[in-house]
Amino acid sequence: MRRSIASAAAAVVLAAALVACGGSGGGSSADADHSKGPGSGFGLNPGAGQSTDDTSSDMPVPDPTTTRPTVGKLGDTLTLEGSPGTSFGTVLVDITLNKYEDHAQPAMGYFGARNGQRLVAAQFTIVGKGDTAYTDSTGYVGARVVDDQGQTHNSKPGTPTAGESFPLILSVKPGEKATGWVIFDVPENARITGVQWVMDPIAEGFGDSKPEGKGRWSLN
Repeated sequence: MRRSIASAAAAVVLAAALVACGGSGGGSSADADHSKGPGSGFGLNPGAGQSTDDTSSDMPVPDPTTTRPTVGKLGDTLTLEGSPGTSFGTVLVDITLNKYEDHAQPAMGYFGARNGQRLVAAQFTIVGKGDTAYTDSTGYVGARVVDDQGQTHNSKPGTPTAGESFPLILSVKPGEKATGWVIFDVPENARITGVQWVMDPIAEGFGDSKPEGKGRWSLN
């Protein structure tokens, strides 16, 4: 009798141990699902379903130079970038269209408009902002005017009575400033609606100029 009782007791203890360890196949489906929770060791990722750390601070900050405006109106300052050419560094300038004369007068008759055309003039201020000098070997070729038909009219050498023109060789180093007038011949009846400055006019002729190197001021 004592052996029967002892055997029965041992069987009960063994069954309880198997259930506690999950070794019994008689557990309910609810118990089985519960055992598959996070960290249960059944091959599931312990971090599944959890939010990850905020990595927004690691995102690259947009370059403000890529969003500089290249259009404005009379009196506005535009920041334009040019090619360094044979130099190293960044050619960056602030250019302001200060004034515009729709019927300009030449300082000398030689600078007057051709037959059927009139003279117009624009005054700019250029401030060097990069780490390399901005150079225009003509002092005027980067400037243009645009009429209401979309036609572009190039600048020409000369000085108006309104003030001094840029020097023949324009060079503006970082931190320096230059102010000067540029003159243009346009058709007598043309209505000029805009003024442009192109940092790399030669490169533009080959379709190789930078969009951020061309500024336009509206006169409307």
